[in-house]
Amino acid sequence: MNIITYQLKLEDGRSYAFEIDIDRPSSVAATGPHADWTRLESNRCSNCPLDPATARYCPAAIDIEEIAEQFVQTLSIQRADVWVHTRQRSYFKNTDSQTFLNSIFGVIMASSACPILARLKPLAYFHLPFANLEETFHRLAGAYLVKQYLSLREGAQPDWELKELEQLYAELKTVNIHFMKRLRAASKEDASINALQSYVSLTHLVGMGVDDILGKMLPLLRKGF
Repeated sequence: MNIITYQLKLEDGRSYAFEIDIDRPSSVAATGPHADWTRLESNRCSNCPLDPATARYCPAAIDIEEIAEQFVQTLSIQRADVWVHTRQRSYFKNTDSQTFLNSIFGVIMASSACPILARLKPLAYFHLPFANLEETFHRLAGAYLVKQYLSLREGAQPDWELKELEQLYAELKTVNIHFMKRLRAASKEDASINALQSYVSLTHLVGMGVDDILGKMLPLLRKGF
């Protein structure tokens, strides 16, 4: 199994441990009881391809439900010591709850059964906790271009101009905006909402500024290879 573990110790004394199985079974056909905000028709994404007849709940919402419910009364500024353990290495960061929830939500949503979010699953396999915009895009563009090279070797037409990547992030922007509405229905304080807002902002920046981000990275990349 591909397990990523988040261990949290909040400044108010609370401690948590969350295990995330990247290859967990699909939750598309999940049955209740679950919170009302996890229902597929509750703030459903306008680009959702799932059939309500076979998917009663949003699979990404089901996957983050337990964690989101744990922090419904947590302020985004509350700090915590966070350890993240993968098969290869461990990470540590003292940070606010908004930041660690952003990191947790990111890897869970990327490995969910949502047909749109699941396209980011390769990044979940190489999860980098607390990654900033530049780090995220470097990993994303690198993985995408490797896929295009392998597609070329198999005789397919590669997307060297990253057009499909831009389209993906346009889709993600729609998903994240609707998901924000879901979390507003679940959260009494602001930690979960602000965490996802950071995630939404990140995907929006990537989707709107691929060329700009690549341009900023070029001086660094020219120093090697």
